[in-house]
Amino acid sequence: MHQLSAHTVRLLSSAQVVASVLNVVKELTENALDADATAIDVKLENFGLERIEVRDNGIGIRAEDAPVMGVRHFTSKISSHEDLETLQTYGFRGEALGSICAVAEVTVTTKTKDDDVSVQYSLDSSGNIVSQKPSHLGQGTTVSVQRLFRNLPVRRQLYSSSKKCREELRRIQEVLTAFAIVKPELRIALYHNKGEAVRLVRQMPSRFSRAEVTETLRRMCAELERSHGTCLHGRPFLRPLVDLPRTDEEARTLAAPAAL
Repeated sequence: MHQLSAHTVRLLSSAQVVASVLNVVKELTENALDADATAIDVKLENFGLERIEVRDNGIGIRAEDAPVMGVRHFTSKISSHEDLETLQTYGFRGEALGSICAVAEVTVTTKTKDDDVSVQYSLDSSGNIVSQKPSHLGQGTTVSVQRLFRNLPVRRQLYSSSKKCREELRRIQEVLTAFAIVKPELRIALYHNKGEAVRLVRQMPSRFSRAEVTETLRRMCAELERSHGTCLHGRPFLRPLVDLPRTDEEARTLAAPAAL
């Protein structure tokens, strides 16, 4: 990881502010995806106000990068503003973890494939490491955020009603579901208060009936007609069933019910 130049920071900085539990979950999930994670577990306690934990099985954080992983404007994604032209990652400004540290107590446990054991780092409000100790967790990174908005009672007061808390949980489910849809290879699960709220996993039946296959291809055909020649689909279970079409003509042939 390296520090962005003052010029690049001036162009990219948005003075990121963590304003909700959803912000924290989204930012940490995107960090996990950037680390090539194939499995992500999100755990909340008291709707995330007491604790948010995001655990992944990604590449982990190298020991030499750990001292600056929570410091603002340190990133491994880009070196300058021009790198945005070829950017293929979610986070790139180096602000997410630092912004979270400013409003909560944060610990990061991480291990790369080359490390013998994982290490748990405790960060202060500026993202600096204040303590570290060995851990038993496997490869990947686990970020634990506790006592969110502990120093912002007005912000925490917004979650005083159960209706607001339930609404926030629903929005979190929607965001994680969106990640699961666009990345069908990803296993992602959300837990609340030690109980599983929703498992956003690619659930693929072991066998497909003829009726299910026919209905799926007919929906594709209907979508093809509506989209003026562009094949749109959003059902990941179709991927192992057939080779996805590469051209519009292949899509029409595949979607034709008569082909069954």
